[in-house]
Amino acid sequence: MPGSILGNAVRRVEDPELLAGRATYVGDLRVEGMLHVQFVRSPVAHAAVTSIDTSAASAMPGVVAVYTAADLDLQPMSAMFELHPACARPPLAADRVRFVGDIVAAVVAETPAQAEDAIEAVEVDVDSLPAVVDAEPAVAPGAPVLFDELGSNLIGGLRDDDDPLGDANVVVRGRFVNQRVAVAPIEGNAIAVVPPTSAEPRWTAYVATQMPHHVREDACALLALDPGDLRVIAPHVGGAFGGKAGVSVEHAITLAAARRLGRPLTWIEGRGESLVACGTPAGRSSGPSSAYGGTGPSPGSAAACSATAAPMAGSAERSSRADLPDARRRLPDPRPRRRRRHRRHQHHTHGRRPGRRPSRGGRADRAS
Repeated sequence: MPGSILGNAVRRVEDPELLAGRATYVGDLRVEGMLHVQFVRSPVAHAAVTSIDTSAASAMPGVVAVYTAADLDLQPMSAMFELHPACARPPLAADRVRFVGDIVAAVVAETPAQAEDAIEAVEVDVDSLPAVVDAEPAVAPGAPVLFDELGSNLIGGLRDDDDPLGDANVVVRGRFVNQRVAVAPIEGNAIAVVPPTSAEPRWTAYVATQMPHHVREDACALLALDPGDLRVIAPHVGGAFGGKAGVSVEHAITLAAARRLGRPLTWIEGRGESLVACGTPAGRSSGPSSAYGGTGPSPGSAAACSATAAPMAGSAERSSRADLPDARRRLPDPRPRRRRRHRRHQHHTHGRRPGRRPSRGGRADRAS
């Protein structure tokens, strides 16, 4: 096939800028008057929000605005695609939080440090509710329900009328458990929004994304913008792995706040923030059982498979442990320590204990 990359050497065109340090990421952008937003996130997995007091944060130095759900009036949204309309997530939680990291307020300030200090001053009162931390218990009778209008945590599924393994000579069954995962890109999620100027009459959003066209379509639909009024630019992206697809709630809040203020605004995700609240830190399924079967080794034999998977228990299953490590805490090195092997020379003292390899554990990046 002419022009196909299959079987052909493909010359990389991005390497010279990356190797020479000329690459530009969202965090490298410098725009005059740029403001910075940080988010107040829930420390509990499931709770009813009884009150949010932003008065102290609003009075802090450098703070330009503090927004809650009532201020921005953003509609609930689904990440990437809609599983069920009842499960759409409000960008800013109003009366209920459903996972650790759910956003209840956004603070806009002149500097990242001022915004981060101010989020500590926002007082949120909640009444804790029972949470689910595993998919199978989430569908058990009497399990806490995340969305009352559904009546359960099961939001959909597919099932064949006929047993696909009914005529199989051999059936192999197994149970598989996937661990919790996080995409952990080198560069976290990020967005910078710039208002229209005489040189560029459109709103411009620089987004660390895999899908700039998808971002523009979803953002315009969410904010009631004409597609011709928003330009989305994807600069260099420091890894994505599925975690930077579509419009996130953080993108939506940043876009809405920038339009409200009429000033450039940016959000750069910190490492701890990425691990707690990014779109994919999840146990993909808690305990699915699968069966595979076939009619035999003869020519024309058929094979089939059947799987029963416990679904994800809504948002609280995603990051519902209240004991998630704080981003400022020194985390232990998960790798086992090994003794360093030394060659013994004549000047070594016999019986001297070899030194140990120093711990490689380091302090996690502070969420910014």
